[in-house]
Amino acid sequence: MFKKILKFSNFFVLGLSIIVFYFVFDSKKLSTNVLDLFPQVEQRELLDIHMDLEDSNQILIYTKDSIKPLESLPYINYIAPIKDNIYMMDIDKNVNMEDFYADFKEKIPEFSDLKYFSPKILSIENTNAIFTDVNIIMASSVSFLIILYLFILRIPFLSLNTLITIVSANLLGISVITAFYDNVNVMALNFGVAIGNLAIDYMLHHHFFRLYMHHFKFNKSVFYGFITSFIGFAICLFVPFPLLSQLSVYAMVCLFVSYVSFAFLYQAIGFKKPVFYRSLRRIRKPKIKNKMILILSILILAVTLPNLKLDYNLERLDYENKPRLADRDFFLEHLGQDSTILITGDSKEDIYAKVNQIAQNATLKSDPRNMNIIEENNKFYAKLNVDSSSLESLKKFDFVDTRSIKELSDEITMGIYKPMILVLSGVIIVMVIIVFIVTRSLVSFSYTIAPLSVISLFFFTTQINIMHLFSLLIVVVSSVDYGIYIEKEGENIRTLHAIIFSALTTLAGFGFLSFSNILALKSFGMTISIGLFVILLLLLFQKRHIKQPKQGENLATNN
Repeated sequence: MFKKILKFSNFFVLGLSIIVFYFVFDSKKLSTNVLDLFPQVEQRELLDIHMDLEDSNQILIYTKDSIKPLESLPYINYIAPIKDNIYMMDIDKNVNMEDFYADFKEKIPEFSDLKYFSPKILSIENTNAIFTDVNIIMASSVSFLIILYLFILRIPFLSLNTLITIVSANLLGISVITAFYDNVNVMALNFGVAIGNLAIDYMLHHHFFRLYMHHFKFNKSVFYGFITSFIGFAICLFVPFPLLSQLSVYAMVCLFVSYVSFAFLYQAIGFKKPVFYRSLRRIRKPKIKNKMILILSILILAVTLPNLKLDYNLERLDYENKPRLADRDFFLEHLGQDSTILITGDSKEDIYAKVNQIAQNATLKSDPRNMNIIEENNKFYAKLNVDSSSLESLKKFDFVDTRSIKELSDEITMGIYKPMILVLSGVIIVMVIIVFIVTRSLVSFSYTIAPLSVISLFFFTTQINIMHLFSLLIVVVSSVDYGIYIEKEGENIRTLHAIIFSALTTLAGFGFLSFSNILALKSFGMTISIGLFVILLLLLFQKRHIKQPKQGENLATNN
């Protein structure tokens, strides 16, 4: 009776995870705003104030057709002509723009040349597109992985349990980050689900070494792989970057739950013996010497690293809404773009008094009588448009901030890059030290430096954004695991199955992110996919003179 209960114990873990998720998960904390990926520094607070002050219930319209179909829409105050078939549509400020947009979309097919733009509509369209993109990627990735697990394992009950463990670990990971963080970007969940797949190698190494068929045995190489990954993500918690800290916590929870399940619970459940693909030996072609790999990798890094360029523009990490961005550029071209300044005061009356001072030193491009004024943290804020040539003369006022939204976002990113690079360097150093302590082998070291060198070639062809750097951490953490496995477990059919299938499943998990229309996800997926592909090539073509473990040195080899 006890054995039957134990056989389905993984289902109890899933049930517990669902209960925790049900009571802890708060969908209100989910966000699609790319700014929620970044720290709440002074520049971020000013950006939020800029967004709050946007007159978002106004829409710029261009059409050569009659605008009468739009006049019939509800909640419109007026549609005023501005210039050459360009109109300003003003909507009641008490109306939810999402409701209005639903009616507005129905009118679009009636026009042959309609162009439109407003920050609020851009946000609505981006939010819908991001949710659609994320759902498609997650569904495609999970579906493909289910098929891959069935193909690799050929044991339906083990495949089912593996999926249950991954789902349980991810549910607990999501529960923890939504419990401890006020804003969780939906992109972070997509990153997290992909990162959770890193733990699949724990199961594969136990399964193909037949540890689910006997009495309990402790697999040292898997433990070393788990502990190095766990330490790597723990170090990332020191970066002042919400996305990185959220994903590090998410990964630590997923890896811990998965390791405990795959290393201990599965041995108690028990599964059938592994089914090997005997033909897999034929694809292993040891042609390339490790010395050549190391020399070439160091040369590539020496050439590329000093010439890499950083991209500070946070806007580009968001969903690339080409139609709306094209319309925005159209209006900027025809209407011009004035500079926007942010004014701070102690009261509304103080704001108006300061506007009078500004008017004496600059040419105003917007009507102060119509400006929005908001209160934040006992301070009052307002925005004005002024002639760009007036900016320099306004910098003398301490109550005026002349920085644009782009300048503020660039400053946020610049503040992140330095600690990110320091932590990345620290993780690489710690990982390399651990590898040498555990394996004392340059073969293992090649699994870290070779992927980094090829990724640096990819970076050489583009500008590096913050997601590229973060994904490097994932590559380093996972590559160290493979270096340890290949050294500690030796050359045999079991190791070959475990590491190749582990690389394939992890590559599949991250690979789907490369097809995203969101640059943040695409950058993340591309970088990790390149790194894992290089690891896969090393597994197949690297010459390795690896000392086989002695009898009893690694219990994973005692079958």
